[in-house]
Amino acid sequence: MGFFKVTDEIKEYILSEEHNWIILIPVGAYLAYRVIREWHTESQLPPGPTGWPWLGYTDCLGENAFKKVQLLCKKYGPVTSFRICGKLVVILSDEDTIKEAAFKHRMLIGRHTMLTNHLLAKGYGISNYDGENANCLRRIFVGAIHRILPCRTVNPKSGNETPLCNTSNAQSECQNKSFIDDKLDSECLELINYLRRKGGEPVKISQILRRLVWHVVWNAAFGTDCTLDDDTVDELLQCVAENNSKNGPFQFKQMLPNFWSALLLHSKVGRRILGVDDIWNRYERMTSVLNQAVAELHSSQNQTGNCLISSFLDNEEHVASKADTNRLAFEIMAAGVDTTTLTLVWSCYALATKRLEIRSTETFTESHLEVVHRLASVVPMALPHYARFDSHVGGYLIPKGSVVFFNLFAVHQSQLRSLTQINNNGCPCVTNNSVKHRMYLCESAMPFSVGSRACPGFVFATRVITRIMNCIITNFRIEECQDEVNTSDHLNGLTRPPVAEKYRFIVLN
Repeated sequence: MGFFKVTDEIKEYILSEEHNWIILIPVGAYLAYRVIREWHTESQLPPGPTGWPWLGYTDCLGENAFKKVQLLCKKYGPVTSFRICGKLVVILSDEDTIKEAAFKHRMLIGRHTMLTNHLLAKGYGISNYDGENANCLRRIFVGAIHRILPCRTVNPKSGNETPLCNTSNAQSECQNKSFIDDKLDSECLELINYLRRKGGEPVKISQILRRLVWHVVWNAAFGTDCTLDDDTVDELLQCVAENNSKNGPFQFKQMLPNFWSALLLHSKVGRRILGVDDIWNRYERMTSVLNQAVAELHSSQNQTGNCLISSFLDNEEHVASKADTNRLAFEIMAAGVDTTTLTLVWSCYALATKRLEIRSTETFTESHLEVVHRLASVVPMALPHYARFDSHVGGYLIPKGSVVFFNLFAVHQSQLRSLTQINNNGCPCVTNNSVKHRMYLCESAMPFSVGSRACPGFVFATRVITRIMNCIITNFRIEECQDEVNTSDHLNGLTRPPVAEKYRFIVLN
């Protein structure tokens, strides 16, 4: 009884008119705590510009956003931050900080889902999502890649790819040749014959290589040859290329909160206002063809079990949904073909401009490909990530939920400047003396993405690129077209198209 009496007296004392001000003490203390905590958090964040309330630093949105980001990184250092649409964006721009985030704090980084990407993927697939479903699909996909490429195995201790056959000879054959090798051989033979018939005339090689890679990847994905005509294939791949080159991360339609996707999914007017209607239409055109191909494979009596899509349809441990399988077909045929083709065209550019020098008797190796990755930065900002929990990178706080970008373009430009072996054009020259018979290592060029969410198809793409380039350099000398006007460096999208697409292929004697 005494306790309740005391509490009643305290209550009456505080509520009396003379002592109402006492209520302000805990309220003021709480507000002071929040202000001090916010100030302490802000003081630990990476340096960067300030912007408008909620909208943030709008200079990093739109056409020149990529260049603005590069200038900010030069001004504020290797770890830079700014806010856009209520999100804290952190840019990591040197090799050490990217390695720290991607490898030392491996569990820190997850895949961030951006609005337009979420609108298209609708919650399915691997490339745009974090979580158990995406991880399971990724494991199935990586396993399927290694099954269709029996010439490679994985070192369980290091995780690095180790060739089972001698890669020093471009014409060497693996003991267990896969059906992908057979398809590559036939497609490369057609490419060589086509280039010979051109007789050194200028060739828009990007279109030719797109078709080649499309047919190889289709064979790997569905286990059969693609029956689509060249015009249809060109149309589909042009849709993908335009989306990838225009749908960049630093755009208002990407940075808005993802709950807007529910409205945009059912509103043509909304998509038109936000500027995603063309991207949506091109995506729907591509997926309509691939969804039909998946359905035909699923219903086929003679389904090929040794192909990528069958690995998802027939997996007993994790049954992939129809929507997931359709989305994965898109990620394989669209993202895989486009980035592989771009790397091939950049390889031709490097050889034609003497930025990469290889004799016809030498082999295009993975070390040469690293030089191309540094030169090209095909996915200059990698795919967007987010921080799963609070952590410190480069001495700065990366709060949970922050959007994290790996500025691979800046890393590669720095590597190009720091390489000691320089040719007359001021660019790296790789010879057989520096060949490293290995796949991607931490100290190598960083292609596409790194860390726990690194590109799962990188091993397959490397196989395709090195085989095609070896066929080309064995038969031709690549030269620039004097009348070809190089396009300006296009850096508004997810990918970085080459500055030149036409080359002369001179037959070697």
